[in-house]
Amino acid sequence: MKRFTKHLTWTAVLLSGLLCLNACGDDDKDDEPNAGPDPVVPVEPGDGNAMSPTQQKAYMETVATEFMNLTPASDFKDLTVLGRYVADTYFDGYDWSEAEKWGKEIIDGLKEYVGVLPDEVETYYGTYYTYYYINKITAYKAVVQASNFKGHFTATQGRWVLSKADDLQFIFKDKYGDPCVLKLETSGNVKKVYLLNTDEWIDYEWKEEGNDYYSYDYYDRTQWTIGVPEKVVLTLTQGGREVMRTTVNIDLSSITNEEFDLSKSSLNVSTLVEFNNGYKINVSQASYTANSKAYVQASMSKKGKDLIVLALASDLSGIPSCNVSAFTKSDFDPDDYDTDKINAKNAFVKLDVIGKIQIQGTISDIRKYADYMEQAYDNEEKESSFKSYLNQANSLTDLYLFYDGNGTKQASVVMEPFEEKEWNYSYWTAEPVLKFYDGSSYSTFEAFFNDRDFKTTIDAFKTFANKYADLLDERIDW
Repeated sequence: MKRFTKHLTWTAVLLSGLLCLNACGDDDKDDEPNAGPDPVVPVEPGDGNAMSPTQQKAYMETVATEFMNLTPASDFKDLTVLGRYVADTYFDGYDWSEAEKWGKEIIDGLKEYVGVLPDEVETYYGTYYTYYYINKITAYKAVVQASNFKGHFTATQGRWVLSKADDLQFIFKDKYGDPCVLKLETSGNVKKVYLLNTDEWIDYEWKEEGNDYYSYDYYDRTQWTIGVPEKVVLTLTQGGREVMRTTVNIDLSSITNEEFDLSKSSLNVSTLVEFNNGYKINVSQASYTANSKAYVQASMSKKGKDLIVLALASDLSGIPSCNVSAFTKSDFDPDDYDTDKINAKNAFVKLDVIGKIQIQGTISDIRKYADYMEQAYDNEEKESSFKSYLNQANSLTDLYLFYDGNGTKQASVVMEPFEEKEWNYSYWTAEPVLKFYDGSSYSTFEAFFNDRDFKTTIDAFKTFANKYADLLDERIDW
């Protein structure tokens, strides 16, 4: 099983997110230009259209170089200078006591007394004595919303000074003395979601009555509910100019009784992060519809040019009734829920790099795929059984490599069996391999992406990565 887990790592990386994602379908993409790429209809290469492995390596190097040239570390120099100065000056070096007191007073003020709960009793019987361990609990409830936290904190002479306001801001200066403001705003309807309970130990008491011993622990138990607004906007300005803006839109309209039930509720979220250097990170839609569909479409762009575009997708079924709040309970046990029928079908992923390399994959049934792979490794010493289960797993997958946005599939990825030998013991394992359409034999990832053929790109990437590390006064130990 250890080898099974190891060799599924590649699959897990490739398919991360597929269990809960699905493509947008008929959504209006005119309003979302970066909503994500449409699926490519794979076409077999015709005469003269199939690229050889050598040609593909050369093209990949060209694209990698272009991507690195489009995203130099110098683009983020000003942002890094500001971030480092803020971290070094206003975090460890500043007195936050007024902000901490402000936050505690708000939280304490949100708590409402509910009543005294029945005692929680554990009894232990000894030879001569009986021990009673009793938790005595006073219950409270609290609803926490961003709108509860209002005030302007100004960095002044080594401490954060609070002034009353109708919103939340942190006001400070950069290393050049220019004013900076970090501001949080919320708007729209607020949906309440029960999140968790917390216990705060208050006191302890011990009593002895004859042969009985009583241990009392007194707790305050608070039921925490968060208020989720429809829209959240976080902005950072420097010298009156906007440096960064993050906008989050949240739709929790299907929630009932303040509980998010994984088998019934739905969620729609979009997030846009905009930087003053022209970069944008846009999660145009992340959607979850219980026991139906879910999907994510996202992109990273620079001055209107897409650098990376990602679409992830799947149909969901068999998800049992379970509230999100259950995950935060100390006695949560997954075995209490019927997870045997959970499945994701028609799983889909597409990654596009600067419009020049596209990777697209599907798995028709993830549960079956995982079962076949597990059965293969359960039979790792039996060649015919191992290969049979591996072939069945491969029959559920299609993973292709395309170039320049056209549908000609230049390579596919499958899991191939390989025999391993240790002393007098042999077993079978599986590795992802590239199969090419020029009639050449397949190539393992390790053999294809070797240090010799990709030396120029690898050296360029090391320089590229270290320039980013230099922004933080760090170096990468290769």
